[in-house]
Parts: sequence; structure tokens; C-alpha cells
Amino acid sequence: MKKTLLLTTLSLCLLLDAGVVLADLPDLGDVSQASMSLADEARIGRNAMRELRQQDAISDDPELDTYINTIGARLAAGAVGSGLRFTFFVVDDGAINAFAMPGGYVGVNKGLILATQSEGELASVLGHEMAHVTQHHIARMQANALPNQLTLLATLVAAALATRSHNSDAVFGTLNAGVGLTVANQLSFSRDYEREADRVGMQYLTAAGFDARDMPSFFQRLQQGEHLNGGEAFAFLRTHPVTVERISEAQNRALNSPVRMRASSTDYLLVREKIRNQLLTPADAVKFYQTALANRQFLSEGAQWYGLALAHQRQHDLAGAGKALARARQLLPPSAMLYGLEASITRDGKNNEAALAVYQAGLSRFNGNRPLADAEIDLLIQMGMRAQALQAIRELLQRVPGDPVLYRLQSRLFADRDMLRYHAALGNALYFEQQYEAALEQYHLAEQAPGDDFFLRSEIEARTRELEKIVAENKRDSTETGVMQ
Repeated sequence: MKKTLLLTTLSLCLLLDAGVVLADLPDLGDVSQASMSLADEARIGRNAMRELRQQDAISDDPELDTYINTIGARLAAGAVGSGLRFTFFVVDDGAINAFAMPGGYVGVNKGLILATQSEGELASVLGHEMAHVTQHHIARMQANALPNQLTLLATLVAAALATRSHNSDAVFGTLNAGVGLTVANQLSFSRDYEREADRVGMQYLTAAGFDARDMPSFFQRLQQGEHLNGGEAFAFLRTHPVTVERISEAQNRALNSPVRMRASSTDYLLVREKIRNQLLTPADAVKFYQTALANRQFLSEGAQWYGLALAHQRQHDLAGAGKALARARQLLPPSAMLYGLEASITRDGKNNEAALAVYQAGLSRFNGNRPLADAEIDLLIQMGMRAQALQAIRELLQRVPGDPVLYRLQSRLFADRDMLRYHAALGNALYFEQQYEAALEQYHLAEQAPGDDFFLRSEIEARTRELEKIVAENKRDSTETGVMQ
């Protein structure tokens, strides 16, 4: 039933966004006119994220997650006063798409990151999506377009999963005349929102030190790519239609912004090549990099060697991977991702002691880098160095309490020796991932496990009471509406 609902509601969400385009910016009203409170928006966003995780739509690559949230944090600094805390995430799909959800959640597909030609272009997309959130566009549209917030939740999830279904034609075929008329009544309103997102997004872009011209230039390149693609719109253009007028207005607006010739960061260049590897087979990836290097066709030669190193590693050619990585290091500034790949190749070669030394060297240079820190803990557990691993987890939890990755690592330490702490840690991981029913099950198992720890059992009891209420409310809402069953 879930898939049927997603397909049915997706068409509404896509067409709501599809009208978002042009005209001089009118007075759109104060944000207080939105139909939802900030608390409502946050709840809907959290629930949508939970559904996306359950659908395995969100990338679990720690380096991609760290990078997208680092650049997102720079942009979010320009959105002070919005009352929002942003969460950025990468969608595990090669389609060119990005989207925003209420509550500060901004998703970007792997395919869109790969389609950008500079870090500024990627930042321009994130800034645009952030503006949709800070201006509460979805909340305002919901009042007139969707019957209730749970239907909105289903629609948001459907839109996020649309490109992964690879069946958008069937989705649009589910539209009926009544829905079409409802959407048609919203088109002019939605166009104003899209243009407002351009304007506000440019403000975030320039405040973060990027060039405002990156936004219209990227949109223009996508539009040209659509024409070369025989008119088959990219997913991003279906939900964010681009016209000549809109690009022209953005270009004119950018003329009043300072010119910033900012080079893309090394991490941006490496993230693109890591994504390319994830979207290609190992053999195709090796062929791609060999051809690109031979023809001198690339944004960064060093990043191409990094990509080739990844491709060789995936083919279990560790010698080739090591040589390519060494060449990348000759051409690139130091990067935590280079240390991460070196350690990974070394671990594949069964030299755990050397790999541990690489992690430590990387962390001494990039103190606090989470992908390196988490990978080091994983290796410590693998090597049976439990005390060191547990100490590292405890130190990180003091800095980032509520991190599900750390709780999952912690659960591995107790899996074969302490069922109370094992189930408690796994329950904490699921809780902070907002998988509430699964978390509740783990807490119940922890309650039944042997062991004396008054404070831990008190925490479990309090969390259990909280979750029993949340799960009961969610079930009641779902039963009443028939949504997301």
C-alpha cells in the first residue's frame, strides 16, 4: 500500500513545484501566515526523514555526509534568525535532483553533485533549497493544496523517492482532472515562491563567500543540457522549471553582488569522484579515468588520480590503487579523504597496524574529522582493542551527543558480552535515527536483560515511556488517515 500511496501523491507534489518560475517579486506576506507552526514543520520533516531512511534512500557514506553538512553549515550561517536548524543529506541516486522539506531538511542527489562544475554551483542549489525552507513555502502551499499534514508528509516522501523509482511516467499517469485543476489554481502563486527562493538563496550564497553568478550559470547549463537531451527534463528541472526570463532576472540580480573568484575545495573535487565511482561499475570507472587522464579532460588532475585509486581498489588491485593515490597526493593539498583512502587500501591489504597509524596521522592533521575517527574506532573494534575503542566513543559522544553512528559502534563492543548495554546502545542508535518502533523493541529487550546499572536502567525506562506515547500517537494518526501504512 505504501508504494501505491507514494505514486499517487507524488504527482501532486511534482506539479505543485512545477509551476514555480517567474514575475517581479510581489509581497508574499509574513511567514506567520504559513499554515503550520515551526513545531509542525519540524515534526513533518523528521517523519519524512524517518521514512526516507526506512526506504534506504539516504546515503550512509560518512565522507559525503560530512562534506554536504560542512558546506551547508557555511550557507546556514547566513540564515540566522530563521529559527531553523538545517540538516543536509545526500540521496543515494544518480538522477539530477535536489529538494527541501519543512523543518530545515535539505536533500541533494548524488547525480546533482556530479553534474555541478564547481563548489559554488553546488552551494547555489543548497542555498536555493534553504530559501524554500526559511520562507516556509511548503507550509503556505499546504493550506490551499493538500488536505492535511499527513498527506503532505506522504507527498514529500514520494517526491524524494520519485527519481529512484525510474517510473515518473506512470506517476504522472495517476493524475485525475480534479487534482490537475487544483494544481492549476496554484501555478502563479508557486512561480513567485520559486523566484523568491532564487533571491533569498543568492543572499545565503554571497554571505557564505560564494559568487552569486554561480546560481544562474548552473541553471542555464542544466537548461542547455535538457535541450541536448531531446527535451527530456532532468528531475531537478521538473520540480524547479527554469526559463530564460528567470535566468535573466537572476543574472541581473547577481550584477549587484561582488565577484568572487573562489576555487573549489579539495574535498568537493574528491567527493565528486567518489560519487562517480559509486555510480559506475569498477571496470567502467577505471576506463573513465584512464580516458580522462589520457585526453586531459578534467576539473582536477589530482582528483582524477584519486578516482582511479578508488576504482582500482574496487577491482582489488591494491598495487594499482596505491600508485594512483600516491600520484593524487603529489598533485593535491592534504585532505582527510586522502588519509581515509590510504587507510582503507592498507586495511584491504590486511595490515591493520599500518592502517591504524594512517588514521592516527590523519586525525593529528585533521583533528575531529568524523569519517576518520569513526573508521579508526571500527578498526580498533576489529583488532580487539575494546578499551581504546570505548574511550574514543565516549569522548566523541561528549562532543556530539545523540549521534547514532557512535551508538551503533558502541553496540558492537557489547554484542557478545553485555546484553543490557548492547540493546541500550542499539536502542539509542535507532532512537536518534527516529526509528521509534524498532528503538522501543530494543529498549524492551534491554529491560529484560541481566545487569545492574541503576542510571542506565533509569534512562531506558524514561526513553521507553516517551516512545510508547510517540508510537501510539503515530499508529492512531495512521489509522485515522490511512496514510503511510
